[in-house]
Amino acid sequence: MKQKMTKRFGCLFLAVSVSLIFFAVLFPGTVIAGPAFSGITANADSAETVVNNPAGMTRLKQPSVYGNPMIFYSRSKSESTVKNTGYQKTSGDELLGAAPGLYYAQPLGDRWAVGIGPNSAMGLGASFDDDWAGRYLMQNWSLVFAGIAPSAAYRINDQFSIGASLPIMYSQYTLEKAVSNIEPGSADGSFALTGDGWGMGVNIGMLYEFTERTRFGLTYRSKVSMTVEGKPELSGLTADRLQLLDKFGVLNQDISIDTGTPQAVNAGMFHEFGNGWSCSLDGAWVDFSSWGLEEVTIGETAITTKPGHYNDIWAVTLGVGYALTPQWNLRSGAFYVTSPMDEEYRTAGMRLDRMWGVGLGFEYAYRKGRSVSFDVTYIQFGEGRFTAHDVPNTGDIQGEYTTNYGLAFGLGTKW
Repeated sequence: MKQKMTKRFGCLFLAVSVSLIFFAVLFPGTVIAGPAFSGITANADSAETVVNNPAGMTRLKQPSVYGNPMIFYSRSKSESTVKNTGYQKTSGDELLGAAPGLYYAQPLGDRWAVGIGPNSAMGLGASFDDDWAGRYLMQNWSLVFAGIAPSAAYRINDQFSIGASLPIMYSQYTLEKAVSNIEPGSADGSFALTGDGWGMGVNIGMLYEFTERTRFGLTYRSKVSMTVEGKPELSGLTADRLQLLDKFGVLNQDISIDTGTPQAVNAGMFHEFGNGWSCSLDGAWVDFSSWGLEEVTIGETAITTKPGHYNDIWAVTLGVGYALTPQWNLRSGAFYVTSPMDEEYRTAGMRLDRMWGVGLGFEYAYRKGRSVSFDVTYIQFGEGRFTAHDVPNTGDIQGEYTTNYGLAFGLGTKW
């Protein structure tokens, strides 16, 4: 007997705010872009372009290394209400984490270039208190991605370049939840599932340089699919509960998990005005509607799943820079991402909402081709209202975030 659970999408996040790393998983290059994740597709001014747009490597005239560790902080506070009883619970969490980044690009003559860098070394997840009313839906879950992308690029002429990379990705999925023992007064049992798998995709990019100051970039990222199977571990169950589950074959049931990142298209422009000002504009479409998570419910006689309902995602980022001096450059940005889920389909563990943010930073060039940079981005994740229907032993639960934001601190060095 086999059930299939699908949780497909893509962005370090093993705790509370699903959305922060969700954004980075959807757009792998954002963690090495400018303030507010700007300049993703067409800036192509350092080795970060290995992941953002491999075609941009042809602009580099010498070996280039770009290091970009990023620090994430998120804070959330949510309120949930059991509709039948009016019971309310408020919970809050804070998360501090970091994501490393190191990218390398190497020109091979006048036309070819190769490079390598991490691709989506992040993940998603959510965590809840042990006594929360929806513990039979989930208590903890996480989906972690880690990948690497060897890349190559070719300059067709002075203006047009193409490139491609092969992201090789690893994924690990874990799910923990409480299991209701049937006997009145019995303590909860527990359900735990862990699985991992590998997958490969393809990223294709092009870069067209209208002039030395103006360029356009376009990238396509294929979906990367990974399938893993695991046998859930059940513990703390009473003898009667075990006997009932065994009778219906649940104790020996494998669960198959399909996971990965969705296909996406990014397009962007970069322009220098010649008076110290520069700007970038990027847009993205993500085929998120064909990816989702099926909730797993442990009933009295079976483990069942319910499909998720998702929307395609549209995102836009705007970046503005100003050169104060030949060494100092100020940078700013803003972004907006449409909601991947309608309110009626949000769940307790997956309550993605629309996102927006602003960022500010600077870059200091201490030598030709050498610089350090710092930026901070404020991210607002939205209210994430949801209703969980027919929760075992509870009924319907409604909830929303009253506080839900994050800060991303980028530290960059180019050499």
